[in-house]
Amino acid sequence: MRRVSFWTFLLSALVSLGCIIAIYYLESIGAPNQSPFHLIQILGCLLCFPSSAVFLWVTAHEGWNVVRVLAVFAGIASLIWVCFFVYVLVRMAQVGA
Repeated sequence: MRRVSFWTFLLSALVSLGCIIAIYYLESIGAPNQSPFHLIQILGCLLCFPSSAVFLWVTAHEGWNVVRVLAVFAGIASLIWVCFFVYVLVRMAQVGA
């Protein structure tokens, strides 16, 4: 369980970061369609938070090391991103977009 949760949170965090870079690049060249990268990014964030939480739960008996700190940062960053996404959806619904 430890190994699966580790690789899941690590790969989903890297995919989310890669999508950020790809979106910025596509915006800089003026590409009209970036929606696949946005979808992959939100799915990566939705996967990263629970898998980092499971990893932290499974390794609770271990001391703090670089991997656990990385899991904390990845979990917090993905949770903030998901909260921002929900906020944008709620605001768009209020405006009627």
